[in-house]
Amino acid sequence: MIKMEKTYGCLRAPVLHKGKQIGTLHALYMTQWFVGNKYRFTGTFNRFVPCLESIDTLEPGDVVDVLLPDKKVLVKNVFIEWIRKEPGSGTFNAEKVVNSP
Repeated sequence: MIKMEKTYGCLRAPVLHKGKQIGTLHALYMTQWFVGNKYRFTGTFNRFVPCLESIDTLEPGDVVDVLLPDKKVLVKNVFIEWIRKEPGSGTFNAEKVVNSP
């Protein structure tokens, strides 16, 4: 059985890699699905903006964490599936969502 349970949205979500902010995802939208007997998190974003002090960029296959400050949740192990180079839009899957401190 496939059942959509929750949706999350955020205008600007900080992207963390090993606890350090490497950039921001703009216009993030994520859906929580219940498939079979486990949760699945999928989503999209309109643009990735890297920090000035960071030279890191996101590429397909990268695994990062994303903080949704207005919902006070941390999206853990976000796997970037696809990202377009010029505007930086893309899709992702996530492992889990936890409450942030």
